[in-house]
Amino acid sequence: MNDVEGLLTEDEAAERGYQEWKAQYLWHVDQLPNVVQAVGTVAMAPQMLRAAQLRERVSGGGFIDNMPVVDGPESKYAAAVWHSLRAYLTVASSRLGVEAPALPASLPDDVDTARRWAFIANEWMAAWVDHLLAWPDLAAAEGELFRLIRRAHTRLETGTVRRARPESCELCGEDAVTVDWTDGPDGAVLVKACQSCHHRPAGA
Repeated sequence: MNDVEGLLTEDEAAERGYQEWKAQYLWHVDQLPNVVQAVGTVAMAPQMLRAAQLRERVSGGGFIDNMPVVDGPESKYAAAVWHSLRAYLTVASSRLGVEAPALPASLPDDVDTARRWAFIANEWMAAWVDHLLAWPDLAAAEGELFRLIRRAHTRLETGTVRRARPESCELCGEDAVTVDWTDGPDGAVLVKACQSCHHRPAGA
């Protein structure tokens, strides 16, 4: 590899790969508060909705008194993310030798409590991200957690949290190109799109 051919050195390629992995990691953990908030969603049921699709919950644990609450796919997606997150934090904590947030055993019924714990997990993972790539055995747990986050994010249509500033669009020149990750046949797929002119850069 040489500069004349415009290729990256091994060190430069490794650094670029690391920065891309880090950006992907942080994008996923930043979605946590939104994807766990599906729990306790009040059902605004149409008249023809079967009563069997709803279950009554009494007051306590964050549920609204005598209001039907969804017990369907939305909560299941959030619960799957929660259990995978707890498993990941347990393994990551043991590898780093650093205490991780001790999330409740199950997804809290109260939306605010669930989001608060998700923010705590988010902050811990973001703080230690630079040390996590050194443990290859975390890859499987990370891959499963992030797969579930992407699934919940897509199915629940939650808002997307992005800490990275929009990039400049090569077509319209606006700083409006956002970066997201979606599911592909082999895992996460990087998607870039200009929110101004809807142009998608080549290779993204």
